[in-house]
Amino acid sequence: MARWDLLARNVALGLEAFRAHRLRTALTTLGVVFGVAAVVCMLAIGKGAEQKVLAELRKLGIHNLHVQERRPEEGASLGLVVADAHAVRALAPHVRGSAAQRSETAVAWVGPRSAEVLAAGVTPNYAEYLELEIVQGRFVSALDDARASAVCVLSEPLLPVLLPARRALGAIVRIHGQAFRVVGVVRGVGLESEAAPPVFMPLATAWRSLPQKRDAREIQRVVVRLAEDADPSAIGRVVAASLLRRHSGTRDFSVVIPHELIRKEQRTQRIFQLVMGSIAGISLLVGGIGIMNIMFASVVERTAEIGVRRAVGARRRDILTQFLFESGVLGGVGGVVGILVGVLGAWLVTRTAGWPVLVTASSVLLAGGMAVATGVVSGLVPAHRAATVDAIVALHHE
Repeated sequence: MARWDLLARNVALGLEAFRAHRLRTALTTLGVVFGVAAVVCMLAIGKGAEQKVLAELRKLGIHNLHVQERRPEEGASLGLVVADAHAVRALAPHVRGSAAQRSETAVAWVGPRSAEVLAAGVTPNYAEYLELEIVQGRFVSALDDARASAVCVLSEPLLPVLLPARRALGAIVRIHGQAFRVVGVVRGVGLESEAAPPVFMPLATAWRSLPQKRDAREIQRVVVRLAEDADPSAIGRVVAASLLRRHSGTRDFSVVIPHELIRKEQRTQRIFQLVMGSIAGISLLVGGIGIMNIMFASVVERTAEIGVRRAVGARRRDILTQFLFESGVLGGVGGVVGILVGVLGAWLVTRTAGWPVLVTASSVLLAGGMAVATGVVSGLVPAHRAATVDAIVALHHE
């Protein structure tokens, strides 16, 4: 308890000295305030951008590979066909299965209401691999695909546009002049990455109803579901080599590995945050120099006080502790104000620019700790000078 009383007295003495020079103290802490605010704001912007990109990548599925159609600049291309999806399944046990998608941008009509949609013919396991949630009814089934049934599943964002205040199941949706009966409604974060809200139908129905481009069995994407213990990068290379042989060496497809993209994005964000933190740290360095200057001035102004304290029994260690604590408090006050300014700045970025930001507890603690550390380190030399002042000389100082 005595130690805490001593620290409290040291703080009180220091704050009293700072109150005597309020303007000088405020100007001194500005460097720390701006440095901490920059650290908090930049880390919030970086973290928000990282979370947004990672969320977009996770929509593709951590345990999935995506083989997408790609038009080569030269040479003939047959594109992806459903046989490619079947061939990928032969890579078991590392591959659990595959789902095919054939899509076309179209306009969907329900009575007088219309909406631009992505008409997507898919296999029944597509919903499982993309982790779509069934909100109403069901997804397309194997029987629907075998019969090429004229049924469809709407994505949830289409409900208020096409079917406001109406029951979705059983409604008739017209696409390319073909009538489809709604059998289900789905939601899922993966749907948000599509150019338009998708309407799912059996793959066989899409081949019959959607315009053909080249091959009657063409598809635009194959979603490959990997085993839990599979190495996505290694399997991605195997899948690419297998399809390249099937396509006679024509690289008319690309293999997207979400797991690998996420790791690259995390590395990029770490580098970005390190660079931004280093830039913000320059402001803290400037603030530290300001704290050092005011502490030197405080030592000179309080030389007589130091002499009195030494005369009544204060040790050099007590004087050192007092001034170090004062510089740390000065940095801490600047840190608290800087955190508030940084949070406000992050909020303004979101409001004005629409960028996602995320202020985390770790970034606040890091910035606050850096402010206090800056204050303590900046006060080391002035505190040491105060502790080494000769008591007799200090008593005669005016």
